[in-house]
Amino acid sequence: MAHKTVGNNLKEIRSKLGMTQAVLAEQVGIARVSILAIENGRFIPTIETALRISQVLNTSIENIFWLQENKK
Repeated sequence: MAHKTVGNNLKEIRSKLGMTQAVLAEQVGIARVSILAIENGRFIPTIETALRISQVLNTSIENIFWLQENKK
């Protein structure tokens, strides 16, 4: 089930840099399947992991992750 409160464009940023999930995962220090789950919205990373991702991708955390409006 996808998390509807946190959005991300991790895949787009990673792809623009020509980086594979495996390379990103290795540089961040997590499993490749974790990157896949984050990209698909099935997993929200810890703040530490999110910050490491932003460092590796050389962009702000706000460019990767954002809070989505709750639509009721």
